Amino acid sequence: MHAPQRRTLIRRESSDTPWAGELYPTADPAATAEQLNGRVLAVYAALGLPQTVVRDPQDSGGTEADVYGCHRRGLAHAVDGLDSSAPPEPRTAAIRSRLAVKGLTDPQGEAALDRAGRTLAGLGWTVTSSREFGAPVLALKPPAPSSGVLGGVSVSYTSGYLRISAGAECARYPGGTAVDWEGKPQGLPGLVVPVELRRS
Repeated sequence: MHAPQRRTLIRRESSDTPWAGELYPTADPAATAEQLNGRVLAVYAALGLPQTVVRDPQDSGGTEADVYGCHRRGLAHAVDGLDSSAPPEPRTAAIRSRLAVKGLTDPQGEAALDRAGRTLAGLGWTVTSSREFGAPVLALKPPAPSSGVLGGVSVSYTSGYLRISAGAECARYPGGTAVDWEGKPQGLPGLVVPVELRRS
């Protein structure tokens, strides 16, 4: 039997005045991480990478929470984004999931992105191809409407390295969410690395 999937709890609220600003939506960070991990693994499967690739441990962060990019909103905090020392919004984070591999030749990397784009487009994903500094990049959105705070997935390849990244917008934690000393949510589900990469 499959374990029941978490559902992301999302609630959007407005504050009373423009001075205080609109509140960030509320979402369960563990559920968000679980859904982002699923998207990363779906894209990995669509790439059809050769068995020779290995995980890049220096760039495979798995799931993580960024609290420092979630600045306080409203006119009272209009310049916070320009001040690196400005405190972030309490109990708020952007959840991300990332997997990177290395050991590809340029033809293999380009072919993998092309294959993933065609495969996912056939499954209803929205696929946008581009090049950044000459390197191929895919921007991907699943067919189901993006609920709440979830964003898209990006895939990039350059010089033997391929990275898959999925992210969500900043969201506040529901009451009772345990946090560490930085204010990051604890207990985020880790990214389960595909079995063929566990040797690396």
